[in-house]
Amino acid sequence: MHPINNQIFDSYRLEVKKIHDAIRLLATQGYTVIDLEGQVITKWNIGKDNYPNITYNRTPKQLEYND
Repeated sequence: MHPINNQIFDSYRLEVKKIHDAIRLLATQGYTVIDLEGQVITKWNIGKDNYPNITYNRTPKQLEYND
């Protein structure tokens, strides 16, 4: 194992932990957080793994068929 790779992964893990801690703090203080995947995180669902998603999936228009 290379020591440089471990340092990179450790710093990445620490950065991710800081981000998760910040999101948890905001949510527990009553803020609503929407992550990059469109998941809504609030103080009511911070402990759950399944967050509501607000992504908008547009349905295509129906084609009109003329007989």
